Amino acid sequence: MTTAEEYRLLGFSELDREAAEAFAPDPVAVKDLADQLRAAVGKLGSEPEPTFPEDPRNSVQAYLDTLPDIRRYHAERGIPDEVSWASLADLGQQLKVSRRTHGEYGLETHWWLRHFWNGQIYSLGRLQYMLYEVTEKDPTPGVETGEWVIGVHIPETGPLTPELVDDSLQQAREFFPRYFPEHPVRTATLWSWLIDPYLLDHLPQDSNMVKFGRRFTPYGTPVDSQDSAIFFTFRTHGTDHLDELPQDTSLQRLVVGRIKDGGTWQSGLGYLEL
Repeated sequence: MTTAEEYRLLGFSELDREAAEAFAPDPVAVKDLADQLRAAVGKLGSEPEPTFPEDPRNSVQAYLDTLPDIRRYHAERGIPDEVSWASLADLGQQLKVSRRTHGEYGLETHWWLRHFWNGQIYSLGRLQYMLYEVTEKDPTPGVETGEWVIGVHIPETGPLTPELVDDSLQQAREFFPRYFPEHPVRTATLWSWLIDPYLLDHLPQDSNMVKFGRRFTPYGTPVDSQDSAIFFTFRTHGTDHLDELPQDTSLQRLVVGRIKDGGTWQSGLGYLEL
């Protein structure tokens, strides 16, 4: 049974807490995912991707049921409580995003939370970092196959100021050698539409977003990612209602304007040395 304090620490809004408590889960679906999540704790991505229930609300219940398992892993690693809870609170954050997108309780990104529940991602200040091993199939410049790196992720939690980014990166430099000494890291990677060259060239050069994107050296081949730009800017999907989207910021105007002009947003890879 999840306590009120645990719901709070997991970042649940009052609406989502009430909805979670009122939901009647499918015990078979919940147990199946919970068993898979428990088996993956501490495996850092080496376990097969779990099979998720059709109804993501059952996934939420499985995450709640396995909260003691991932909390125990964090404690065994010596990871501070504040980092543990800040990381796991992405569950509540994703519920809020899903509610804002669809207007109801649900978890569109229920597959994403598995990375937090196996101990692979940590929230350190403004950014999140996923510890993973570089493979021959997906190389990173200057990094050997089998070497570990940290993938940067950007939660929707406020401004992306250079000061906050600097602080977060410094936390990462100290955190991973201390709590994962067996996986030394010296490189951070980013996969995002925020390093689309068109975005970096057409937003104001003193904007937080441009300053962030230019920290990373691009590599590899970008891929079309139109929906990512729409979703992360407006929290909606598709391009059928462009004229209905708000145009209050330079980013909003840029995203819609490029699509209307026949352009396509792309996601690309970048890296930086820690």
